[in-house]
Amino acid sequence: MRLQTVLILSALFLCDAKIPRLKYTQPNQLPTNSAQNSHSLGFQTENKNDKTNQIVDQYRTRHRRESFDSKAYESGLIWAHTERLDENSDVILRWVNTDSTITFRLEAKSHGYVALGFNSARNMRGADLVVAWVDDKYGNAQILDCHGLAFDDRAVADEVQNYELISGYQNDTHTIVEFKRQLDTCDRQDFVIGDDTIQVLWALGPPGSDGQLPRHVESGFRPLRLLLPLSKPDTVPLEHWDVRINNLLIPNVMATLFWCKVFKAPELGQKHHIVGYQPIIDSKPNTKDKTILERNTHSPVHHMVLYECVEDHDKTQWNEWSESEGFFGPARPGELATCVTPIAAWAKGSKGEFLPENVGIPLGEKGGISYYMLEVHYDNQALHDFFDNSGIRIHYTPVLRDHDAALLGAGVGVSALHVIPPKQKAYRTVGICSPECTNSTMPEGGINIVSVLLHAHGTARKISLKHIRGTEELPRISEENTYDSRYQQSRIVPGGRKFYKGDTLITECTYDTTSRDKPILGGYSATQEMCLSFILYYPRTELAGCYSMTPVVEFFETFGVKEFYGLNMMQVENIFLSSGYLENLPTELEAFTKDRVVDPTGWEGDDQGVGLMKELVIKEPLEFRNKTFMAHLNEMPWHEPLLTEQIEKTLYSGWHMTFCKKRDDSWGAPIQIQNYPNYTEITNNDASDKSCNYKSVKLHSTTSTSGSTTINTLTVAILVICVIAIIAR
Repeated sequence: MRLQTVLILSALFLCDAKIPRLKYTQPNQLPTNSAQNSHSLGFQTENKNDKTNQIVDQYRTRHRRESFDSKAYESGLIWAHTERLDENSDVILRWVNTDSTITFRLEAKSHGYVALGFNSARNMRGADLVVAWVDDKYGNAQILDCHGLAFDDRAVADEVQNYELISGYQNDTHTIVEFKRQLDTCDRQDFVIGDDTIQVLWALGPPGSDGQLPRHVESGFRPLRLLLPLSKPDTVPLEHWDVRINNLLIPNVMATLFWCKVFKAPELGQKHHIVGYQPIIDSKPNTKDKTILERNTHSPVHHMVLYECVEDHDKTQWNEWSESEGFFGPARPGELATCVTPIAAWAKGSKGEFLPENVGIPLGEKGGISYYMLEVHYDNQALHDFFDNSGIRIHYTPVLRDHDAALLGAGVGVSALHVIPPKQKAYRTVGICSPECTNSTMPEGGINIVSVLLHAHGTARKISLKHIRGTEELPRISEENTYDSRYQQSRIVPGGRKFYKGDTLITECTYDTTSRDKPILGGYSATQEMCLSFILYYPRTELAGCYSMTPVVEFFETFGVKEFYGLNMMQVENIFLSSGYLENLPTELEAFTKDRVVDPTGWEGDDQGVGLMKELVIKEPLEFRNKTFMAHLNEMPWHEPLLTEQIEKTLYSGWHMTFCKKRDDSWGAPIQIQNYPNYTEITNNDASDKSCNYKSVKLHSTTSTSGSTTINTLTVAILVICVIAIIAR
């Protein structure tokens, strides 16, 4: 009781002392926002103007370090990650995170404001925005937590300021600011930073735009994942092996090109371990027969995969291939089909990967692999001439790690039988790695999954790798709920995942084709689609690939087709099982085969049956007779939801043809046709299941205390007394 009396009396004196007689204005306070400042990154001047000005006024009098002489204070943090946000490296973002917070350093070539934003879309509407500047007159840094309006490209100040400034200053060319925030602020006006890919937005104001926030002069966005694990450098020296194409001319008549090049492994006297890889992007555009010297400008390299090849005792032919320039994908020698085990898989936007410290992929093993094949996919939709010398740098070491690791490919078999209808917001397809395959190829103790690279093309929005044991779904091994094909970085599986014999893998992709007018077929071209998972695991097994696709008869029946001219369903199925190559066809289709060879521009990657879809002529039923199957697909009423929902349900949860391929190009299990597995789906995949209730809360002060009910009651009492004193005054 005495303590309460003392606190109350102290509060009275304190309140009296703190009541200002004259309004004091700081020299570097935020300027009042007027109509002239209500542009793209300005405050709205109509309904929300009064509310915003109130927030700004409150912001002026805050006692946290939002404004100060920042040159006297530097964080001294070691930044875990660094990315350039623009092509010219004028905007650099560095960051480091803990389990609950994330700290940024933004370095921008600007003397105006600098803004950073986070959103699931590639624009500022509804985005979480933070705007910072350094006062030109006093050199003091300031920061403001904002958000983009839902239906207008404008920003307004948040009701609660959840970004905390650490430091900020300007030099002759750049503005540099450091700030931090909670990963989840429990504030609906802030973006929750999690494991998914997000669109990182940036904007630069004109010189002298300190707090006025006029329309930006430069802006952009980049997809990134901010919560990436740290790659620990090896404590032993690493050697590297550059596997790269040699000055290949990418012709301007082909929008899609697959190139395959055989390489001979380094001569190593003992087994080594591959511990990481990085892309080498080296493309030079050729304009009017004059090669532009700048490299990497809009490189057509879309993705690259390095495969192990089955050992051949007759190495003469393989040596010749390794010394050649390589082969156009569909015209490569048949023996290269034995190069099926992926070693490194890179896709656009990735920086590569370094493996966890306990695993390595064998290289130069006694009696092991001597030849590898690099497969490069070039996406040249702009039809430019390029000279390319791209490839992959393989890092390896003689210091062996605890476990031999390997990559496993899984998902939907790349084929024109993989159809995604147009005008769909969230259309799903799946590829199954069957329990028969895992039961016949995996050890008794199972395998340990380390990381996953999820891969699809431009219309994919979600990808997940599901894990089924018996009739129960376990937590997802890996998933991406905001997939962006321009940023395909492998994902570490936290703590790893134990996967046993008889378990099932399901790769599920969700596509948004609302902007498309015609169906999309599966294939290697960037205008087509894929649904794949590249899974890093240990211990190494003989399994190289585990896929599925819709059986041919069931596929065509789903679209109402029963019979074609010239080919029966068994022949059509054999074509698709041979990767879509048209060989030994009936005379009725010889003309098509000739046209296909004469006109290579019609090829899309390795084709995979895409060309056949355009040539198959329907015989039955009568209502579709004499139409090509592709024309039939294009004419279907895709705007009818009952139709598309039924097709999705049939192809998703119906029959699947499963494939189980071993490293020596043999079958690990017979090809089977089986129904979609019956299992109980998990209802919530979030392990933490955090619930914020989204209350408006402020960041904790730098000196955090844990209050009790008594202290909270005293605080309320003191505040009430202060208010009474102010009113009485």
